[in-house]
Amino acid sequence: MKTIWITGGSSGIGYAVAKKFLDNNWQVIISSSNQKKLEEAASKLRINNDNKIYSIVCDITDHKEVSKTVSKIENDISPINLALLGAAAYSPNKTQDFELNNYELLINVNLKGTLNCIDVLKDFMSGRNDHIAIISSPVGFRGMPTAGAYGMTKAAQLNLAESLYFDFKKLNIKVSVINPGFIDTESTRLNSFKMPMLKSAEYSAEKIYSGLTKKYKFEIYFPFIVVFIVKIMRILPLKIYSFIWNKLGNF
Repeated sequence: MKTIWITGGSSGIGYAVAKKFLDNNWQVIISSSNQKKLEEAASKLRINNDNKIYSIVCDITDHKEVSKTVSKIENDISPINLALLGAAAYSPNKTQDFELNNYELLINVNLKGTLNCIDVLKDFMSGRNDHIAIISSPVGFRGMPTAGAYGMTKAAQLNLAESLYFDFKKLNIKVSVINPGFIDTESTRLNSFKMPMLKSAEYSAEKIYSGLTKKYKFEIYFPFIVVFIVKIMRILPLKIYSFIWNKLGNF
């Protein structure tokens, strides 16, 4: 039985992915900094899966806590075959004002938290042909209105994943990046605009499970049309890109 560790596993995409992997006979460990939500999620997932689901409270912004969590999993439960780094903070800046506190919060969780996990995981996974997958976002492809802080951290994750794809080959560790379109979660419900082709967390779990367990892929993205359009927008000249946003709203 293979083992997956999911950060941000108490809700949204992380919870749906945990359920999908459990249904396919994986041993699953979910983590979150919110103990109450984590216990509630684990309780629901434990139905018919009591010997395959574990939960560990972990604040990924704390390197010592990450180290303690990964060590506990590796030594007391099982070696981690797949780590899905999905814990993230999301705070859309609807006023478009520059707020340093918002930037620092998202940098701490989305970027430093990801780095903390990778730093600890690499020492355990080295030489084992294990797999680290980072949940990023198409928002990181190019600067977008109201997404300065969130988009910046997601752009950094994308760049990081691409670099580690090459660097971690020497450690025999696979690296993937996951770019979902709009998925119906607590975070995306904070958006004030209509989200095109909004999909369920269960839909994303199906795509992620397939992408991570079949033939190895570096990038997993869905729905195709939404991400494809954003990829095209990435190569447009700024004048045309700006014109499109002006047509979409008062930016």
